[in-house]
Amino acid sequence: MNLEIVRDSTLSNATGTFGHMSIDGASFCVTCEQPWNNNLEGHSCIPVGDYQLLPYQSPAHGATVVFHNPALGIYGTPDMIPAGQQGRSLCEIHSANWPFQLKGCVAVGAVLTNMPPNGMGVTNSVATLQQLEARWGNRTGLTATISNSP
Repeated sequence: MNLEIVRDSTLSNATGTFGHMSIDGASFCVTCEQPWNNNLEGHSCIPVGDYQLLPYQSPAHGATVVFHNPALGIYGTPDMIPAGQQGRSLCEIHSANWPFQLKGCVAVGAVLTNMPPNGMGVTNSVATLQQLEARWGNRTGLTATISNSP
């Protein structure tokens, strides 16, 4: 199964990065991330590229997946970062409504909308994540592609 996240530059701004996710080419949901901040751990969206999605049991979010592409400095877990090298890890897919609730992860939702008082965010994140979890099953053999819209 391949998840494709295409970020929409017309919707993204200094407070968040927003896009659409498809699964094996079929539209599935909207996404929410922090804005690009030079790949700063905990404060930036995930770099554009291709990833393995690895099963991960998150202490905060339960059974999920983490993005992994060492060539981009993104590692599934901290113990995967080679000694003497730097990189980000634990970039998960989980539920959240606004970019400020994320620490370098991707949130999924049903609709992208302005939700006062916190601004642009995604709705129905928990339910959307549950639908995604049902699709990815045992969380093995998953890949992801992240790109920016032209």
